[in-house]
Amino acid sequence: MEIIGDNTCVTSLRPKGKVVYCRGEPHKYWLELQFVDENNNPVAGLNVQLEYHPLASAREVTIAHSRGYDYNPTPPPNPPVGVTDSQGLVRFDDLYWITVNVRVDGQQLADEMEQRPLGVRRNPNSQPVTNNLFRPETRVPSWCTDVQEKAEASGHMHHYVTIGELCDRLPHIEGWDAPEPPKFHFPPGKSLKGTEIAREALEKRHVIEICPFRAWVLALHDTKEYDLANGYNLGIMADLAYTAEAANPAIGYFFRQKCQDLSCIPQFAEFPSYFHALAVDVPFRDHYQAPVYLNTGEGLDGEGDTRLFTVECGTHVLVAWCGTDSLLNILTDLSFAPKRCLPALAAAGSVHRGFLDAWQLAKRKFGDKLDAVNKSLDESGGAKKLFICGHSLGGALALLYAAEMKRAEPVLYTYGMPRTFTRKAIASLSAITHYRHVNDNDTITQIPPDADLDNAFYEVWGPLGDKLGFDWSLTTAAGLSVTVRDLTYQSAGLMEKKDPYWHHGSTVIFFRAQQCAIRAASRYQKSLIDGQAYTRHFVAVKLFLVPSLNEECLKSTGEHQAAFIQCLDPASLKKTFPQNTNPVLNGIGTDPRSHSMAHRYLPYLHNQVLELADPARDMSRKAMRERFRGEVEKEASGSNPDEVERNRGFLALQEMLAVTLSRTQAEETGKNALIRFAEVTDEDVEFSQ
Repeated sequence: MEIIGDNTCVTSLRPKGKVVYCRGEPHKYWLELQFVDENNNPVAGLNVQLEYHPLASAREVTIAHSRGYDYNPTPPPNPPVGVTDSQGLVRFDDLYWITVNVRVDGQQLADEMEQRPLGVRRNPNSQPVTNNLFRPETRVPSWCTDVQEKAEASGHMHHYVTIGELCDRLPHIEGWDAPEPPKFHFPPGKSLKGTEIAREALEKRHVIEICPFRAWVLALHDTKEYDLANGYNLGIMADLAYTAEAANPAIGYFFRQKCQDLSCIPQFAEFPSYFHALAVDVPFRDHYQAPVYLNTGEGLDGEGDTRLFTVECGTHVLVAWCGTDSLLNILTDLSFAPKRCLPALAAAGSVHRGFLDAWQLAKRKFGDKLDAVNKSLDESGGAKKLFICGHSLGGALALLYAAEMKRAEPVLYTYGMPRTFTRKAIASLSAITHYRHVNDNDTITQIPPDADLDNAFYEVWGPLGDKLGFDWSLTTAAGLSVTVRDLTYQSAGLMEKKDPYWHHGSTVIFFRAQQCAIRAASRYQKSLIDGQAYTRHFVAVKLFLVPSLNEECLKSTGEHQAAFIQCLDPASLKKTFPQNTNPVLNGIGTDPRSHSMAHRYLPYLHNQVLELADPARDMSRKAMRERFRGEVEKEASGSNPDEVERNRGFLALQEMLAVTLSRTQAEETGKNALIRFAEVTDEDVEFSQ
């Protein structure tokens, strides 16, 4: 086919004749592009380029040539590069009626969009298909962004894109060492090709909403006061540490996939845990690096079953220790004869032998990996904070690790943790910020017994005590009735303790408070004394209590003090919640059912975050507290006055929790994190025990 004139006149491969003549200038078109972020703020100064599509595909050209047509699919030269103005607008005139791709300087776009925060609402349709093993990707065809609603209401066309769908080349991504760019921002098959504008959509304004080049990190705060965001997020990490990573890489998936998927907040979704993290968005260069999972039992030379993982981002380093999850761990828990502390841990006192052995095993096998944490902290010059967590045995190992790392001033949160150090050792660890979560009468938090094992056990067994450890069944079978009796007396406070096991840290307790009232029984039940029979009536509620908040209340002034409901009597509170031991609880003395991280600890933490993130939400826990408060006041005149005052104090302590999210709420990204969290999650079941 012979072409005479401008070949841009050709729009079909099926001409009526062999010669197509172009008569006069073809009609030219215009196109307006407006680039904005998710908050509808313009992106100014972008270098924008349009690239014409070929006039035909390679297949169509082949067909044309096979039919004898001399067809040239080359489009005309691309229009000159345009630059967006202060409104994010750029206009192109004199365009041919050809589909174009919109491309932007890759490095310039990445650098700019790293500084743009995410919008509050997330787009469930924006995520690439990642073959999520835990939960299929959400698709909501009717969903639209705030930017889209405004654009379409003004008669404009809307496009939601990631930076990879605009970049003309792959930018340098600081801290990224994987062979492929991050999937969310550079979706496979769509990246570095530009955003297409069909020729039928010319002569219109197109609003291009760009997803910021960001990543999720856990909302963690460097503070000595109790922080609910810390408590909740580190609780999820303590639960995540139980993952059998070799068979199911949930840890890697969480940090390398979910924390980079901006379509929804990260969720640890593996039975029995389905908890969304409280996450904030940060520049992508501050994203989480690949986590390092360590298990002493893996490999040909595997030994024991000490597990942990480490992960770091631009603001913090996290080390999570796994709790009791095997028979080997149970044997570690039961081997609690005290052993003299190493100087690296404490200046005096003793430590649980089983925990020390497990910690030293990890040090011996993974010393280089743990040293890498030190190196990262040192290289950051104090910019990165160390956070440590663990549940059960993991809490004990986390405390040992924090004791070694005390120079770095770590923030430590533990859950259902057994006693680990003796009193003399605890005295030298007071500088470590540690909040120890206890679920009511959790059995594990009550062992080893609050007794002088070093004195009684070593007097009977001597050096052999270091090998046997201490186990009630063992000592009873061996005829050590005197030793058992002495330890029991010491625990009850009837004998002097030289260096007993103590708990470290400030207690955070999920406490089952109850109120007793005397009520008239049925009118058919009569008493010979006053003509009426009475029965005892109990009403109970589970409360989330942080006694250290009262100290913060007493020390605070001005607006911060106004945030508290009221301050309580310190002496009375200390008597109820004594330091370095467990509080005296109602009901049975111990309950192993209270120990589960996924079913007992995380639901209380999750629900408390949800309640404070969305105060207007109707929740069962709030209704139960109001009923309990009503019963306490209703029965105040006829009940034990000490019990009434104690329950009033508990309720006041519960109300103080609002200040524990103040650090998250003080930042815009934190406020947005709470809104997103409240939008995607519901109240979880809280068990009374």
